[in-house]
Amino acid sequence: MGCTTAKINEPLSQRLRHKASEIFKKLDIKGNGTIDKEGTEQFWKSNFAKLNTEALFEAVDFDKSGDITEEEWMAFWEIVKENGYSEEEINLELDELMDGKAWVQFKRVDRFLKIDEKRRGSRVKSIVQEEKKKLSIIQPARLQKSKTMENEGNDMQQENQQES
Repeated sequence: MGCTTAKINEPLSQRLRHKASEIFKKLDIKGNGTIDKEGTEQFWKSNFAKLNTEALFEAVDFDKSGDITEEEWMAFWEIVKENGYSEEEINLELDELMDGKAWVQFKRVDRFLKIDEKRRGSRVKSIVQEEKKKLSIIQPARLQKSKTMENEGNDMQQENQQES
């Protein structure tokens, strides 16, 4: 992956954020809001599942907890963008992931993370916190939409039962 004329100061587009979020949901096999190693191995099946899982967790599990939160996941993609990868390159990698293809190592991101570990004020931690704030705004809206759809479904069931 070569560096292109990516606008480094710009965050990920909403389109890429949405795509990354969809992949997170796909990797969150248990549906508990985190990605775990067991789930990623199921996701990759026999496509070098263990190797892909280890590489993914090495790159994205910033707090080394053994689980990847949505905040860490989204922060990772923001860091990829900040390190000079273009929207097109990121989109291509997200498409590959969506199709269950191998995890790619982002060398510039790896270097950034190694340098960040030595900093007193971690940039990674601040990016993860920014994502936590963004997601705390988005999650209630998703939950409300889900509840509205659920209520509409319940209303339709009641109407159907009354007609019977």
